[in-house]
Amino acid sequence: MVYKFFTNEDIAEDIGIVTSGIWQDGASNITNFFSSSTQYTNTGDYNIDVYRYDPAANASASVQFGIVYGHKEGSGSLGTKGATGDRTSAAVFGQFNNLINPPQTTNFTFSNNTSAKAIYAISINRARMREAIEPGGWELHLSSSIGKIKLIDDSSTNKGGNGNQRNFSPEFNIVSGTLIGGTTIDTAAASEDSTLGSYGTFYPSLGTLLLNPERLGGATLNLPHSTGSNSDDRNQKTLFNAIVDGAYFQMKRKEEITSLHYFVRATSNNFNSTTNESYYTESIAGVKEIIPGMKTDPKTYITSVGMYNDSSELIAIAKLSRPILKSRAREALIKVKLDF
Repeated sequence: MVYKFFTNEDIAEDIGIVTSGIWQDGASNITNFFSSSTQYTNTGDYNIDVYRYDPAANASASVQFGIVYGHKEGSGSLGTKGATGDRTSAAVFGQFNNLINPPQTTNFTFSNNTSAKAIYAISINRARMREAIEPGGWELHLSSSIGKIKLIDDSSTNKGGNGNQRNFSPEFNIVSGTLIGGTTIDTAAASEDSTLGSYGTFYPSLGTLLLNPERLGGATLNLPHSTGSNSDDRNQKTLFNAIVDGAYFQMKRKEEITSLHYFVRATSNNFNSTTNESYYTESIAGVKEIIPGMKTDPKTYITSVGMYNDSSELIAIAKLSRPILKSRAREALIKVKLDF
């Protein structure tokens, strides 16, 4: 027998969650951050692409995440409402407002602050994120000349996320704390400054950390963001510098893996012959014949399993860690696992 068809009894399916480092080369944390001078010159007024390796020195360097700044009224960027100019900060604010918030929403909410007009957004490169960021699996350090903060999400205590009806649920608050030595939250979002609000909001399925510039400008960090009119302030550069000086960004992604288990059953009378040259001998006439001992008691060694489609096309090969002896007196059961 050359082919054997699988039946429903030969196939089992299971679904599992796999977490892994999100950064280039599978790293779960990075301590050095680079930008591209070319990108910053061309589109730096809109966003900053951040790399793990220096793109000027490493051709394999790829974008890990991007940083943007948005303001409802276009402050911190060139242009004025109703006149000439790009007003990139207004475009960014509108983009994220439409993406995240329900219709008719004009401001962002950061816990106690329900009328935030400015945002920072750290958006993870989609190819790096794949399916989603793992809640409780990231930590970001920000540093300024005044101080340093460590940010995480509150998924460890805020089970199920916030109750807000956003377009990307669940969402979690961004709070000060650390994952090192076990998750520790310094101050709950609801207990943050009643005027400035929390540090931000985390959207796992969107791959976005939405940070609150007003809270980052508070006493702990005192990270300034300019709100000048018709001014190319590039506040995203300020946040980038705080990330560089903080020198630590840990993050893991999670994805759902579907596994199919195929049980290959080599029964007693099947798969007892081979095309291996050692199985044959040449007669005087030059015709290949099975070695006499193999005619009455055939034996083979299974080293791999070929998986074919209905058109008899080979689509996958499973390699065994060691050969398995097969004969009429020995059956074999091999499990082949395919992950999707």
